[in-house]
Amino acid sequence: MRKLTLMLLIFSMIASSFVLDTRVAEASAPFSDMPNTGHATIERLVKDGILVGNPDGTLRPHQEVTRAEAVTMIGRALKLNGTQRATKFSDVPANHYASGYIATGTERELISGTSATTFSPSNTVTRAQMAVFLQRAFNLSETRTDVIYRDVNQSTFGASSINAITTARISAGYPDGSFKPNSGTTRLEYILFLGRALYDDMKLAEYKPNSDVLDQFATKAVVYNAPSGLNVRSGPGTEHPSIGRIANGTEVNYYNVIGNWAAFTYNGDIAYVSLSYLRTPSTGGSGSLAGKTIVVDAGHGGHDPGAVASSNGLREKDFNLAVALKLQRRLEAAGARVIMTRTTDVFLTLTERANIANRNSADAFISIHANAGPSSANGSETFWNRNHASADSKRLAENIQSEMIAKLNTRNRGVKEGNFTVIQTSRMASVLVEVGFLSNAEEARKLASNSFQEDAAEAIFQGTVKYFR
Repeated sequence: MRKLTLMLLIFSMIASSFVLDTRVAEASAPFSDMPNTGHATIERLVKDGILVGNPDGTLRPHQEVTRAEAVTMIGRALKLNGTQRATKFSDVPANHYASGYIATGTERELISGTSATTFSPSNTVTRAQMAVFLQRAFNLSETRTDVIYRDVNQSTFGASSINAITTARISAGYPDGSFKPNSGTTRLEYILFLGRALYDDMKLAEYKPNSDVLDQFATKAVVYNAPSGLNVRSGPGTEHPSIGRIANGTEVNYYNVIGNWAAFTYNGDIAYVSLSYLRTPSTGGSGSLAGKTIVVDAGHGGHDPGAVASSNGLREKDFNLAVALKLQRRLEAAGARVIMTRTTDVFLTLTERANIANRNSADAFISIHANAGPSSANGSETFWNRNHASADSKRLAENIQSEMIAKLNTRNRGVKEGNFTVIQTSRMASVLVEVGFLSNAEEARKLASNSFQEDAAEAIFQGTVKYFR
């Protein structure tokens, strides 16, 4: 029995090696496998009793940190009650080395489980989860409009937390403008993030957005109806002082919107202009669609997300709506009466969507989608159906498809007849557009980009104008 007890004790020490050993090493060389960077942070966390190593004197800096280890370090940093005790999670018994911190963190709503009854303490922490942990633990509420990563969008888990830790100068992502939210967090990364959250003198320099990423996400617009020029303001509202003026006809590339104000870079700083004086540049010609009624359908919505990109979390319903709204602006600027099946995140049945077009005697029905399939599948395609107005539907599809390929430089998957309910049931020229594949990582990256969405809307618009000529 004594031998068995000793073996169990040894096993327990090994299992909790990163966080359980309470010995604090000498500050001069805390661990035998010190990494090339982060020495000052490591030594300070060791000195403050937040970071301890493995029984063999190692840190294992490049090993991914687990959820239990991460919570334990936060618990020590915040001086939470770490006394081992029962938790509400079936996989965290009272004798688990992190049970006290997990129980306290849950009670204070700093952390949550992977389900109502499990915490998954041995699971590794993704970079997005790490951001959520830190935001909650240190009550980080401030965000910036220009925090943009090429692989983070509004649908990405932890997007607001990623913005918050970037604004707080805890992280700045990778040099290529990515954050890699789904990648694991190494122990060294977590140590550096925690150190920056705790110690002001260890914070990063103020975040500067990657110019290539800003260009990728930018929405193109032109100043109009401002004969004396448009005020550029330091904040999103007329209560903020004017810091400059831009002339009528000037092109503005903005990357975020707050209320009715567009955020863009002006003389190297974040600035704002009123959306009321911006319009989408287009070669369609004023009034070219006057008298036409066009129904624009953003596919999916509400409880139906459509396809979801595994590479960046972009949901099809969000992409569809973004392009549909951009298309709406173009069509209306050209004089069309535009009826949207949805302008918010709501669910409509397929029949309801077609009925909207039929009830309003629309001249055209355009349903916008993103595709999914094998990870290698890519390209754009447009569908029509012969059930109603077959010749017109096919011609509309051909015009939109040719413009998409020319504008987006995607693989031409062709114009095809499809048996989709929305185009089977609509009694006018009707098409279903598949802009690109969310299941393809490279194409999903493009689909998340504001500039690509603008180009997609422009291509569909131009194809529609050609159809009505």
